[in-house]
Amino acid sequence: MDNNVDIFKIVKDEFCSLWSFKERGNSLEIITPFSTTNSKLISVFLTKRGDDFIITDGGWIMNGEYGVKVDLEDEIFLRIYDHYTHYYNVKTITNKATKYYYKSISSLQLIPSLVYDMGHFMMAIISTSQIQFYDEKEKNERETFKSDANSFLTSFLHKDKVIFNKELSKDYNVKFNAIVADGGKIKLVKYVTGSTVSYFSNSLTKATVDFEIANGSPFNDVIIERVALINDAAQGFVEGSLFRYIYALQDHTMRDVVRWSQRDNLIKILQ
Repeated sequence: MDNNVDIFKIVKDEFCSLWSFKERGNSLEIITPFSTTNSKLISVFLTKRGDDFIITDGGWIMNGEYGVKVDLEDEIFLRIYDHYTHYYNVKTITNKATKYYYKSISSLQLIPSLVYDMGHFMMAIISTSQIQFYDEKEKNERETFKSDANSFLTSFLHKDKVIFNKELSKDYNVKFNAIVADGGKIKLVKYVTGSTVSYFSNSLTKATVDFEIANGSPFNDVIIERVALINDAAQGFVEGSLFRYIYALQDHTMRDVVRWSQRDNLIKILQ
């Protein structure tokens, strides 16, 4: 038994020795021994604001510090992401285009618990991000169309008027590819594409649900346009197989979809 206790003490001492820290202005970077599956050690950042202690990821998850891209448009990954976010009760805030994950507490004694939760949350999200859930062809299709569509919108909209890849609000966790400001009103834009008919129909269905949620939200009174931009040049666009999905989507946008081949129509709608 004594030998077992000695072994335990060795393990505990060695594990504790793996923790380190750096002072960064008013924040303390706590370098944990938690490692991702791409061999990156997790750091969390402790800051005191008023009576609260705040633990954040420092914006490192989304800015590529851990060498992965967190793809929140991947529906399979998003379910895993939502599970960990709710399990660890992690919140998000965006400041100067940087998204931060955080937890807060007023009790000094509970800081270790927050460090534990945030560290394990970050380890899970970053490691899961390395798994390829979509096939590469579909992923390239979505990313290429998003890039092309974003470039087209910025060609005629002032950068102060449009926000890309933005949630409607914290309470209504639906994300639109573009939200265009028009005085005190907004215009919502959703991109639809797919490398196969199945992926395309899934994209149409997701857009329909997101517009339905937006229409049932308190923001409905300030939404003056709901636009679905569909990629009719995509290999998965087979109108004969998709027209029912398109009609269902138009019921919630209250206008015809805009086809990529007729994208100039967006200029009049969004300006």
